[in-house]
Amino acid sequence: MPTASSSDAGLVKTLRPIDAVMIVVGNVVGVGIFTTTGFIAAELPDARLIMGAWLLGGLLTILGALAYGELGAAFPRAGGDYVYLREAYGPLAGFLVGWVGFFIINPGSIAALGLGLAEYLLPLVVRDPEAIGSGMKNGTALAAIFSFSLLNYVSLRWASRAQNLVSGLNLLTMVLILAVGFLWGSGNWGHLTHRAPDAALGGLFGPAMVSVFFTYSGWFVAAYVASEMKDPQRTLPLALLAASLVVTVLYLLMNLFYLYALPVPEMDGMVDIARRASEALLGSGAAIFFSIMILLGILGSLNSVILTAPRIYFAMARDRLFPRFVGRAHHRFRTPHQAVVVQAAVAAVMVLAGTFYQLLAYTVFFMLLTSVATVAGLFVLRHRRPDLERPFKVWGYPVTPLLFIAAYAWIGVRLFLYNPTNALIGLLIAISGVPFYFFWKHKAQKE
Repeated sequence: MPTASSSDAGLVKTLRPIDAVMIVVGNVVGVGIFTTTGFIAAELPDARLIMGAWLLGGLLTILGALAYGELGAAFPRAGGDYVYLREAYGPLAGFLVGWVGFFIINPGSIAALGLGLAEYLLPLVVRDPEAIGSGMKNGTALAAIFSFSLLNYVSLRWASRAQNLVSGLNLLTMVLILAVGFLWGSGNWGHLTHRAPDAALGGLFGPAMVSVFFTYSGWFVAAYVASEMKDPQRTLPLALLAASLVVTVLYLLMNLFYLYALPVPEMDGMVDIARRASEALLGSGAAIFFSIMILLGILGSLNSVILTAPRIYFAMARDRLFPRFVGRAHHRFRTPHQAVVVQAAVAAVMVLAGTFYQLLAYTVFFMLLTSVATVAGLFVLRHRRPDLERPFKVWGYPVTPLLFIAAYAWIGVRLFLYNPTNALIGLLIAISGVPFYFFWKHKAQKE
């Protein structure tokens, strides 16, 4: 039986600030930073704008972390933006976020990460590459998903320790490669002077920023486990801000590493940019370190999603807006075990069905809207509930949250104009949850 103090919902407060920081870092630093810059260079073939895009993404992430810090300190409960939207706009708004998260975003991300792990792991352990078929990839993905789900089923403490280990090793590996590359690599700082004649600052708010946004996404996940943090009103804002700063600095250094190693025109559309840059600076032997970074990044992201996302469904079920059994905490382990199991089952179905990539593409626009609506909830709550206890308040209010809202809204508009079909399908998927919301609400009222 856990010795830490239990929350009202049956969960247990075991997470320290370092645990919360590593949960965010592990969730954010996945495959994206090792692959995205090549696509950005195709849209912004200018060294200044490439660095500017990543800096802007980091600044927006920090602004968002400040906003979520105020909301999380005011509502230190499991569920994150589900709770904040519910408090600001009513239970339907929160439910729709949880609905899309449960059926698409979180299990789809888990499925993608599981298969990504198989893609990078199997070539290292299987002698004959031709023997690697879809069955082996699916089996590896399912084994990883079920293993981490089992770990999170039996112990939040050990799941968070595993997160600290994997994320810490990933950060250490990246820092070592960066240090060796900058100190002894045969790069060219002149690459940073490359300019594109027709490049303009307006390009920072174009399609390239969608890729940057997606690579930074996940900076808010610590909010999902607020009810299991020690002193959450202090720990959560600190963890969100510290993790956002760490990720921003790391991403800027990684992109400086790429620019030092490769000329901008050569980056255009390059998918394996981290491997190519590492080999350019350190030789072909650096490929093994690249593979280690990828594998550790995937493992960290996979465990982080499996750890945090079930708290959303747990909170929904506690509010009687989801099947009641999902809101039960294990009598011995003090984990949302049923939510973990259901999530693993949905992710397994997605692995076998193989349709989650398109589903995830549908939800990017909805994810942007959710972030905008959540931060806008600050203004709603400050107006409607001025006496609400706020142990942490956003620095620079109202300017800083307005900057976040304006930037994310503009990116959302550009994304909608770029692919309105996907955006509308994503909204329809969200709206499809409305009948279920009223069903569970009516059922709860009758009980």
